[in-house]
Amino acid sequence: MTRVLSAENYQKMPWKNGQGFTLEIARSHGVGLTDFDWRVSIADVKTAGAFSHFPNRKRIIGVLDGGSGLALHIDQKAAVTLRQKQFFAFHGESDVYAELLDEAIRDFNLIYNPEKYAAHLHWFHTQQSPVPWISDAERVLIFNIADQLNVTVDGKSYALNAFETLLVENEGNSLAYIAASLSEYDFCLIELFSKS
Repeated sequence: MTRVLSAENYQKMPWKNGQGFTLEIARSHGVGLTDFDWRVSIADVKTAGAFSHFPNRKRIIGVLDGGSGLALHIDQKAAVTLRQKQFFAFHGESDVYAELLDEAIRDFNLIYNPEKYAAHLHWFHTQQSPVPWISDAERVLIFNIADQLNVTVDGKSYALNAFETLLVENEGNSLAYIAASLSEYDFCLIELFSKS
């Protein structure tokens, strides 16, 4: 099954630590802040602060847009600096403190259960010719922030406006994808591979 998820249907949810809100794009199942095997979301980070804990999960976070970036202090190790479209993976139970490099930013998050899924995340920002790929991932999410992105999945076309997401639910078949745009590409590709 393949469907376009529009920004109006993303779910606004409070952070576990109560310091802000997450805009949830999609999740595997369930409700609330712990009942899922994977979840993709966006959050506005306006001040420095500690991240919520997600035990037995892995997190991939990146800076979507906004200020100069974000510095992550993870388990008292040297800070990791993230600029726009840069991502970093860490354990959900880690102690993480985030500092803004200057202004507020919007981040992009994938949280998943590594015992059930392997995850690949790649950001495309280019003005080149159409981007083709093959994937047998159980779930594929394509999050677009360009004006428009056209995605073909095994010959069927879908048009994504800015901040829309294409969710492909696949049963292990190898599917052919092509992403094309009239101007520039600016989209995130997430592939989730089931370990079961």
